[in-house]
Amino acid sequence: FGKLRQLEFAAPRYEDFPALNLARRAGDAGGTLPAVLNAANEIAVSAFLEGKISFPRIWQTVEQVMNRHSNVAHPDLDAILRADQWARGEAGTLAAA
Repeated sequence: FGKLRQLEFAAPRYEDFPALNLARRAGDAGGTLPAVLNAANEIAVSAFLEGKISFPRIWQTVEQVMNRHSNVAHPDLDAILRADQWARGEAGTLAAA
């Protein structure tokens, strides 16, 4: 970093990178939705790496799982863990289809 003279930042290209919208949505909503996004993403990426789904299906799977989730606005740890496990199951089912 010591050799860098300047950093340039550009506005995110949401149209080109749909997963950015999902991350923003989860961050804005809070509650259990960020845990759902993370869990579904881990399962979808794993399915991609195993050759079970295409690259675009990663974000599509995550979006489907997020859309099916009933967000808990102020979760305790147990609610977060339940949401995580639920999302993993949903994403696994979608990736296997």
